[in-house]
Amino acid sequence: MENFMSCPLFYTLFFVFLSYILIGLFDFRGRMVLNIYRAIHAFIGSYFLFYFGWVSLTREEIHVVSPSSEKNDKYSLFFSLILPFTLIMTIYGVLISFTHTNPVLDAVGLKDRFLKEGITNFRNFRVTAMCVSSSVYGLVCATLTLCSFFLIKRRTKIQTTAIFLLLVNLLLTATRAAIIPFIIGLCIFIILTKGVSGIVKKVLIVVTVSLFLFPLLPEFIAAFMTQLFDSIIDVISPTGSGGKKYGGSNIDARGIQIAAAMELLKEKPLFGHGFAYASEALLKGKSHAQLLGMESYLCFLGIERGIVNMVAELFFYISCLIFYYKNRIYCQLYADLGIALITMFIPFLIFAWVGGCWFFFMPILGYITKVIYLRKQKLLYLNY
Repeated sequence: MENFMSCPLFYTLFFVFLSYILIGLFDFRGRMVLNIYRAIHAFIGSYFLFYFGWVSLTREEIHVVSPSSEKNDKYSLFFSLILPFTLIMTIYGVLISFTHTNPVLDAVGLKDRFLKEGITNFRNFRVTAMCVSSSVYGLVCATLTLCSFFLIKRRTKIQTTAIFLLLVNLLLTATRAAIIPFIIGLCIFIILTKGVSGIVKKVLIVVTVSLFLFPLLPEFIAAFMTQLFDSIIDVISPTGSGGKKYGGSNIDARGIQIAAAMELLKEKPLFGHGFAYASEALLKGKSHAQLLGMESYLCFLGIERGIVNMVAELFFYISCLIFYYKNRIYCQLYADLGIALITMFIPFLIFAWVGGCWFFFMPILGYITKVIYLRKQKLLYLNY
């Protein structure tokens, strides 16, 4: 228990847990025991996973005494060890991008779920590897790419190949809801570490190299990259169509879904309608056609959770950002990475289906938080 309570975000997470319990208590659709079970189950399957990363490190593992040496510290070992295993996933992802079929999803009854024969652009087949969602797989690749590239400085050829394939697979998901947040997180990290001038230099380098390499690319790769880039610009540009040009989800559709969810929020503003209300009462009954296919996490917050939970979860992310920023003097690399991950995850929550993202993102966030905490405790002890 002491390990849990030592976490600087313990009370913030407890506030989130309490908001989940209140949702269950004020849900009068069914038995109270079921409602409380759903609340606890939802919390354990999301924010509680933060502690899995937190408890994975202990005080005795500290050995680095200077922030300047953090680039080669032992804490990056986790990502060094996991990278080779991602090769199985990413090589499989590249292979199915050519075959336009996913045997893994076929085996679980999701045949051709991400194959759109009527679409002739780059989104006609979206790579998901072993995941059941292109957005979830996109966030997996984005998170591991950010962490591995910046934390592992002395990379082997296998690790370099693994990082490259993670980035390739992120692009092959053809999911703007994962790619755009990744770009945001990457830019935030570079600004924090190199400043605004640093990101300008990086952009100029990328543009220059791209101009030289682009004519050398095979035609099918050049066509894919051109459409992907144009699709991103189409989403973020004020003069764009918001994503309609290339099909799939778009900003207008997200806006309609979120607006509909906020209307339902007015019916039970404080604690929402309760867990599973969207699937049990709305979508199955098709009483709200504008919500069919909704993916934004904001929709579920508005329909099922209410304002109290919204405030609690927002407070958690703000607390993370404050903790990371205040402790940059003790552990800048990990603190900046934590800020980048949060600024990547929040846009993802708004525009994508969260699904199983909690199971890998929250433990990594807890792990990074514990590294910062331990580094701070060690340095304060040495300077005492």
